Amino acid sequence: MTFEKWLSGIIRERGINLSELSRRTKLPYQAIYASLFAHGRDRELRSGELIAICGYLGIDPMEFARKRKEVRGEGQGA
Repeated sequence: MTFEKWLSGIIRERGINLSELSRRTKLPYQAIYASLFAHGRDRELRSGELIAICGYLGIDPMEFARKRKEVRGEGQGA
């Protein structure tokens, strides 16, 4: 799973409106849509976009890395 898919899943689960997300983060709506919801466009989030969206959602971007390690079975026993 990509970071963009993980983040778009959180946005969908929470029922967040992309127009509102765009206004609150001051990011262009088209950039958010192209990165998170336009399947086939393969636009990755830029670092500033990532930070702004995660800040708005109140999540730590490192949680994605931790979840990937759990799925892979890494980081256990240390």
